[in-house]
Amino acid sequence: MKTTLTRVLAGMALAATALSFPISPASAATEVDVRPGSLAKGSPPAIPHLHHPSGDDWSVVDPKTGMKTPFTIGEADSATLLGRSGSGFLLRIGYRTDWIIRAELDKPQRTIIDGIHYQSLSKMSADSRHLLTTTYVSNGTQVRVRDAVTGAIIARHTFRNTTEPNPIDVSGTRVLIGGFSPARTMVWNWSTGTIRTIASRAAYTGAFGTDRLATYTDKPFDSDACTVVSTVSRPGTTLWRSCSEAVGAFSPDGARIATNAIGWRDDFSVVQRRSVRGSLLATYRNPNGVRVHGWETSTRVLLESSPHAGVDWLVRCEGAECERAWQAY
Repeated sequence: MKTTLTRVLAGMALAATALSFPISPASAATEVDVRPGSLAKGSPPAIPHLHHPSGDDWSVVDPKTGMKTPFTIGEADSATLLGRSGSGFLLRIGYRTDWIIRAELDKPQRTIIDGIHYQSLSKMSADSRHLLTTTYVSNGTQVRVRDAVTGAIIARHTFRNTTEPNPIDVSGTRVLIGGFSPARTMVWNWSTGTIRTIASRAAYTGAFGTDRLATYTDKPFDSDACTVVSTVSRPGTTLWRSCSEAVGAFSPDGARIATNAIGWRDDFSVVQRRSVRGSLLATYRNPNGVRVHGWETSTRVLLESSPHAGVDWLVRCEGAECERAWQAY
């Protein structure tokens, strides 16, 4: 009895001691003003990013080496960094008609896909080995899996235009695809030629490697649309659901999400940091505009934030601590 009482008292003392420490900012779901002008300048991002100091001077900064890989675009064109491709980088360039280039240090810039409709999709697989694209063909919308270095087509499948196929990720010969009419998530295996529906909601982001999936119950600009977070392996089990927020990005370890307002709300003044099950960890606000850029690490998120109208800076936040990381373009 004495031993048991001693253990109980020791446990109570330990609990009291724990409560005497201040609650961390992330646990308290602190609201943080992320207007760049009021934040200290920190180190450059630890992920590849664009550098554009003047009108025709463009490059990709490699955080591993600090080297800048230059590329050229037209005066009216925009540039979107798709990701790392071997020892180089893939970028989508253009305005109404786009193309995808591969830029590599000390090598000529190379166009790997030309004549892309501005509404078509292009994204890298999570492992950077494949480039996923959509293109309009005579009988529908074609999803293409390409080699991320050469641009060569590895596999293709044509869906009806009303499906609005959205390729998400690749694992082996399996492709994770979202679609509408009706809303659903599919796994297309180009080796067997099979397409399997795994959820009656439309996937819009996720990865096989982290086993994370975010889906819409309807088109995101429909007022009835909600978002559901689950795993790829068990898409029927809901981890978190919201009808006001959508996942901007999962952290690399899959434990956290950063959210923007869901499409129909059209509010880009708030980003929420949450656990994968939806617990609110921090709120980042900027009335001039703030969006999720991506995760730098599993605990540091990068936001696109503006001191005035438009997006001008990448802001790094870890919990409630934020700083300017790089000028965004």
